[in-house]
This record gives sequence, C-alpha cells and structure tokens, in this order.
Amino acid sequence: MITTRTWYLKFLVFLLAVFSILIYFRADVDKNPVVQILVENSHEVQPIINGEERARRVQERCSNNPQYRTCLYPSRGIVKRLLPVHDKKLAMCVMGKTGSSNWKTLILRLRGVITEEEARNMTYPHSKEYWQDNGTLYFYKKRERVKMIETIERDYYKVTFVRDPLSRMLSAYRDKFTGTSQEHMFKVYRNKRASDICKCLEDLLLLKPDGDLIPNEIYAFMGTELERHCSNKREKFVSLGIFFLIFIFMPQDFKGEVLKDLIVNTHFNDMLSLCGHCRIKYDFIGTVETMDSDFEFLRRKLGIEYNLPKIESTQSGVMSKEGVKVMWEDIPHVMKQYIYLFLSNDANAFGYSGYNVELSKDLLPNHYERRTNCDTWY
Repeated sequence: MITTRTWYLKFLVFLLAVFSILIYFRADVDKNPVVQILVENSHEVQPIINGEERARRVQERCSNNPQYRTCLYPSRGIVKRLLPVHDKKLAMCVMGKTGSSNWKTLILRLRGVITEEEARNMTYPHSKEYWQDNGTLYFYKKRERVKMIETIERDYYKVTFVRDPLSRMLSAYRDKFTGTSQEHMFKVYRNKRASDICKCLEDLLLLKPDGDLIPNEIYAFMGTELERHCSNKREKFVSLGIFFLIFIFMPQDFKGEVLKDLIVNTHFNDMLSLCGHCRIKYDFIGTVETMDSDFEFLRRKLGIEYNLPKIESTQSGVMSKEGVKVMWEDIPHVMKQYIYLFLSNDANAFGYSGYNVELSKDLLPNHYERRTNCDTWY
C-alpha cells in the first residue's frame, strides 16, 4: 500500500514538472516575436481588441506624444497610399508587406475598374495603369486634393492594416533580396549593389573607434558576415545579418547615394509614419495576422458585397522561410535586442508584444530617427 502511494505521488510530481516546463516554454513563445513570425499560421487567433479600439489607442498614443503631430497636412507619400472608394465612403491607406496586393485588388473591384473574374485572376494589382489619373489622391489637382483630403477626414471611414514589425521586415528581406526573377525589384542588390553594401561595411569595420557604442560582439559578427558573404568576387550576397546591420548600425555618411534607394524604400520604412497614423485619425486599424476576421467586420460595417481577394506572390526563386529562419538563428543575441529596439516604435504603437528589451534608445546610433519631418504634398 505504501509503495503504491509513493509511486502515485512521484507520478503526480512528474506530471506537475512536465506541465510547468510546458507553461514556461509557452510563455517564452508568446513573448518571442520570431516564433510568431516563422511558424506558419501562428496568428490564427482572434485579436484581443478590434480594429476600431486599436485605432482609438493609437490616437491616444499620438496625443501623448506631441512630436508626432508636427504636420498640418499628410505628406506626399501618405497621399499616394491613401486610396478612396467614393461609393462606400471608404479610404484605405495601403502599405507594402501588409497584404497590399489583396487590398488593392479589392479596391479596384469596388471601384468597378476590374470584373470579378479579373479579380480572381489578378497577379499584379500595383501596375501604374490602375492608379494613374485619379487612381490616388496624388494625381488630383492641388485645389481638388485639398478638398478631397478634408472630405475624407470628415466623412469617410478610414482604414489601414499593419503587421508584426519583424515579420514585415523578414518578409521584405525574403521577397526583395532573395528572388531571382527578371522583374525582381531589388535583383540589382545581388550584384553591384551588394558589392557597394559590402564595401560600406568593410569601411565601418576598419574605422571602429575606441569606446564606440556598437558592442564588440556585433563588430565580430560583422566581420564574420563579411568573410562569409562578401569575399566571393563573382557574387556578393546580402545576408539577413548584413541586411539588419545596414538599417541599424551603418551611419548615414557611410550609406551615401549608392544605398539611397534601399534606405528610403517603403517596404522597409516604419508603418507609423508610412500612413501617418498620427496625422490622420483612422477609424479602423486591422492586422495581417487577423485579416480574415477584420475583413468580415469591415464587410458588415461598409456593406461590401465581395470576398477578399487572395493574391499569391508571383516572385520566383525566393529563399524558403526555413532558410530565413536559419539565418535569423545565426544572429547574435545582443544584435537581436537592438533589432527589437529598432522596431519597437511600431510594435508598441500597434500592440505587438515581445519587443520590450533592456536597452535605451540612446544606445542606438544617432542616425536612428523615425521620419516625423513634414514633406509638403501640395
């Protein structure tokens, strides 16, 4: 009897230990954005708050940070991305790597520019032929544009979608740096521009001053990446590690004109400024991770009679997600902390967890600034 009871107690202790370990790792998974990013369908859960509540919280955050409200009117870039559907009193700001192909196809369908069959067979809704003339507010005449902006802000239901910031950056890297099709937007970065990037990193590595804010571990990683990916004379490869080194640690004077197209490209810019979330009072901010449920809400709210198009990427030769995951695992822990810090503005603004690190923004190079300046659009 004693033996049986002892065995039973030991078995209970074993079960409790296993359960505690599972809880620990589950908590770690929930905190780690990389797990959310690299595991398929990891966000197939209902959002804690809906898009209208998220929009309200973003506006509250903006109100508490006066530096975000420095511009009277939206910038030129925002005007280009803000796409109105007048019949539905809808205006959607569409950003790269947030389901933009799906949303642009839906807008074209709502405008009557394409048929239902054309929407189903759509492969590239970003073509200029769809958006020239009055396709975006950018093509309105100055006086009409001012009136249209005022009308949209007053009468339209304003929508935008965001995405886990690290997920978005990894997707942009995978899509724009590792594809091999002739139409690939950044195919040039796998040859001449890759050499330019490698040269900039070599100069930065050689000129490391004493007491520099960049940790020695990151300089060591920079040297390893240069040796691994930049020593081949025939083809230089911009690895994921080099990609993040460019954005976070390379001062502006090292980047120069050769990297200008990369740095200003909207696929890599922060979402908070791309759609001017502190300049335009959005009514609904959805997420890519909850796109289907968010769209159902919008369909009921706005009386949309169509399904959300599902546009598959036509990019060929891109690296597998597993390949990106392997490169991410090679990045030193301290550098990942800087990456989380670099992306924390968007993460904190839109409610993504896992980006709080014990680092001060003062530790980032002084070129780290979100674009809050006012570029005129009129």
